Amino acid sequence: MNPLREEAHWAVKAWQASGQQTEEDSAVLFHSWDAQKRYLDHLAQAFAHSEALHAVAIKTQPHLEILKRVVEWGFGLEAASMEEVQLALKAGCPSDRIVFDSPVKTRSEIAFCQENLPGLRFNVNSLEELQRLPEQPTFAVGIRINPMVDTGAPSVYHVSHDESKFGVPIGQREALLAAIERYPVVQLHVHSGSSMAQLDSAVAAIESVVALAQEANARLAAKGLKRQIHSIDIGGGLMPEVLSEAPSRMQGYADALRAACPDLWDFQIITEFGQWSYFYTGYAYSNVEYAVQRGGTRVAYVHLGADFLLRDAYVKPRGIAFEAVGEAANRPSVLTDIAGPLCFAGDYLQKGLTMPRLEEGDGLLLLNTGSNAYALWSRHCSRTIPAIYGVDYDAKRLDLLSARFNPFV
Repeated sequence: MNPLREEAHWAVKAWQASGQQTEEDSAVLFHSWDAQKRYLDHLAQAFAHSEALHAVAIKTQPHLEILKRVVEWGFGLEAASMEEVQLALKAGCPSDRIVFDSPVKTRSEIAFCQENLPGLRFNVNSLEELQRLPEQPTFAVGIRINPMVDTGAPSVYHVSHDESKFGVPIGQREALLAAIERYPVVQLHVHSGSSMAQLDSAVAAIESVVALAQEANARLAAKGLKRQIHSIDIGGGLMPEVLSEAPSRMQGYADALRAACPDLWDFQIITEFGQWSYFYTGYAYSNVEYAVQRGGTRVAYVHLGADFLLRDAYVKPRGIAFEAVGEAANRPSVLTDIAGPLCFAGDYLQKGLTMPRLEEGDGLLLLNTGSNAYALWSRHCSRTIPAIYGVDYDAKRLDLLSARFNPFV
């Protein structure tokens, strides 16, 4: 049972009855506050660490009003660019709860961090980047480690192979230890990949980084230096899951880490779970503009396609669920393709679905669109981004977060 289904059907009806829908609103996006809070609370409970910093990846869902709510709930934000750092600041996130992970930080960006962002968690991507840092940084310096593992992530999301652009290979151990001695490094960062399927590899990667931190701390102490590695940033990368009464994948991951490397809890733990935190918090609605028969297949043309669900069109479907709305839900099921609005032959949200026969004027509900959807809105065909609403289902409240607009014209 999809946990968003009941809420989503209510939200569409509430939106249609609110008088806020205009003729121009052929599609609309929704974000569930209840689901968002449930996932973030579960993340914090799974790790059960009093000093953990759960910095949710901005790139997964960068809407300012959503970021503000995440910060209000006491969570941090992970930024992959200076623009995302500025978004985090605009959302009210204290600089010491922002993690800055861009692999191409400029000298001027580093200077801005030094002058304006005390306590920022600043992870360098290479040993060469350390040479650009001020002698006495006002921010916490970390090094991203490439753990050289295979987590079963799809190749496009695999960041831990030997030719990865991310991090310093852990095989360069002596160079890493020497850099930690020479530069003011106080944390280590590892992110093994996105959509990881083999969690034992991810656990082993973190275990190896904890061992590196312990060896570094022993060498720092032996040299009479008071500075120590005090934080381990374990990144994110867990595949989305429906939270139920059974132990979650997130809980299993935290438990596996406790069993394999209990010393991790001696450090401050930083996490960067984006897709896991957001996937089951979003849903969308579109009018069916045309419905035509092509041989044995019904083709429904809707107003959300590869502009909104870019990854699903260009890579592979990630588990977006489709439901007919209203009276259409009671019609006999037929073989259906969902075609998007772009002038691009690959713009299909999904093919070969079995669902009620759709007609012009029907509505289509898209469930599980919370992560890497609005965040990746494509410039292709310069289409307008629909209005976005926040939904408090417990309070039966619908609030406009942003009106429909076109950022490209």
